[in-house]
Amino acid sequence: MEAIRVMEALTLFATLVMYLTGIVPCYRMYKSRSTKNVPFHFFLLGTVVCLGRFHYSLMLGNGVLIFLNGFGALLQAFYVLLYISVVGSKGPSWFIHLSVILYDAALGTYRCLYNNIEDKSARAEALGTASSILTTVLLVLPAFEVVNNIRNKNADGMPAVMLTGGIICSLCWIMYGVMLNDPVVYVRLPIEGTV
Repeated sequence: MEAIRVMEALTLFATLVMYLTGIVPCYRMYKSRSTKNVPFHFFLLGTVVCLGRFHYSLMLGNGVLIFLNGFGALLQAFYVLLYISVVGSKGPSWFIHLSVILYDAALGTYRCLYNNIEDKSARAEALGTASSILTTVLLVLPAFEVVNNIRNKNADGMPAVMLTGGIICSLCWIMYGVMLNDPVVYVRLPIEGTV
């Protein structure tokens, strides 16, 4: 049982570190005033996922997950707001508007699930499933950049520190889920914080 507790602590630490890896590209963006290689949509979708998982954690009453997902949501939201402040008036307004519409649609899905499902356990399951789907999309986004980079023969895209942090975090969640013999944990992977 002690090995599971060690793996749990390692997994939580890896998840917190993964959230912090966004500081590197955001710091570069802030200093250079250039948004090149800053994964704005990753941060925006990360905010939505963390908010959904935060609400799910509140429903479960799990303090560790409440902290983990609350911390992630705050950091992701900070990264998004920093991006928008750097883009300012020089960026394409349609891009920001479309992003906000997509953000609101995703949050609207959570609101709809919460308001239309009366049974608390069914509501939690639906919220967890919706967050799982969004997490899967979030984890696949860097793969699209890799394909585009190979096609265009360049190294632009998701910063290596974020990719490395995400891979390590994912591996920790997989190992933790296998140790628990719980496929929900190792299928849903990081950012969600399903324990």
